[in-house]
Amino acid sequence: MHRLGFVLEQTLGHVAHGRNLERALANETGVEATVIRVGYSGPEGLQRLPGLRTWSWRASVAARNGLRDALRNGPLDSIFIHTQVAALLAGEIMHAIPTVISLDATPRLFDREGEAYGHRRSPELIELMKRRANVRAFTAATRLVTWCQWAAYSLVSEYDVPADKIDVIPPGVDLNLFRPLLVAKRSERVKILFVGGQFERKGGPDLLEAARLLGDSVELDLVTSSADPVIPAGVKARVHRNLTPQSDELVSLYRNAHIFVLPSRGDCMPQAVTEALACGLPVIATRVGAIPEMVTDNVNGRLVPTRDPRTLAAAIDSLVRSPGRRNEMGRWGRVLAQQEYDASRNNRRIFALMKSLAERRVEAVRSA
Repeated sequence: MHRLGFVLEQTLGHVAHGRNLERALANETGVEATVIRVGYSGPEGLQRLPGLRTWSWRASVAARNGLRDALRNGPLDSIFIHTQVAALLAGEIMHAIPTVISLDATPRLFDREGEAYGHRRSPELIELMKRRANVRAFTAATRLVTWCQWAAYSLVSEYDVPADKIDVIPPGVDLNLFRPLLVAKRSERVKILFVGGQFERKGGPDLLEAARLLGDSVELDLVTSSADPVIPAGVKARVHRNLTPQSDELVSLYRNAHIFVLPSRGDCMPQAVTEALACGLPVIATRVGAIPEMVTDNVNGRLVPTRDPRTLAAAIDSLVRSPGRRNEMGRWGRVLAQQEYDASRNNRRIFALMKSLAERRVEAVRSA
């Protein structure tokens, strides 16, 4: 029996990843798992002081305290921490127990995508301290798992992490939950689905302007947790607010859509894209973050520039006018999801990695 610990950051698209991991753990034999969920919370009390009010500090404190509590109840053979944000203060624990740090993007990549998130780089001295803290965490970890090659390249080139210390394992999607409909979709208009909690950052305004240019040929389903957007005159759109990840209503929207559109102004590796691919939807998205690893232009979707509603409208119109082309793209998307983004298979890879680290530790102790 392997005693494995999982620290799971619960923000944005990481929530669905955590749920998939926990669902897979329930079916994994030979594992006794301790799960520590690090949910987002605002700064309170002393956490409002400069240097302590960042989410990185609060998440790291919560993760370290959670691991300490877990270890009081018995030893752990190996630990998985997602993301590196929650690992910054766990160096002592990572040196004692084999640990995997998982991440969708490095801090340097987030800095480059940060404008759309409202993120700004700190003064250089603070940035230097942040870099040192992340390098310490990456060094203390036994292995690093990235969601994409984009993040793996950054670890090697910007943090001097040896390439052979990194495994690229995408988070994946539940292919039994997110899957195409077996019957043809019938609708007077082509249904466009947008899923983005932060409406503006995910390019929602650009989609609305594109829909205005397209006229009445499309109808939009907009899933967001932001305030209700202003719908331009003549645009047919329904707003779905605060749908929970993997909920029946959200899955139904994916399965009944014709095209998935996510014109993000800044992103890392959005889970919504993999969910759309799994449902057999062609994806129209922007060339930001790791999206070009998921969407190949003119194969399983279209890639367009950011903040360019006219080009976006043209890409949508090309698929509106060609049902056969969008169906072909959707089939390629489903194939990619099956090959690269099967959560069940990818989570088993993570569990196998953690078990192997635990077994190497036992062998090292025996031979010492």
